[in-house]
Amino acid sequence: DVTTKQKKDEMESFVLAETFKYFYLLFASPKTLDFDKVVFNTEAHPLQRTW
Repeated sequence: DVTTKQKKDEMESFVLAETFKYFYLLFASPKTLDFDKVVFNTEAHPLQRTW
């Protein structure tokens, strides 16, 4: 907390969710996604390329 300068024992859920998405893709089969047709946003969501 910024006002009291106390530390909290908690972590935002997106930290693990985004990390494990990328971790999965590192070890997934190359057939999982065609990286010539898909890009990832900063939250690790795959988006189909339109260009």
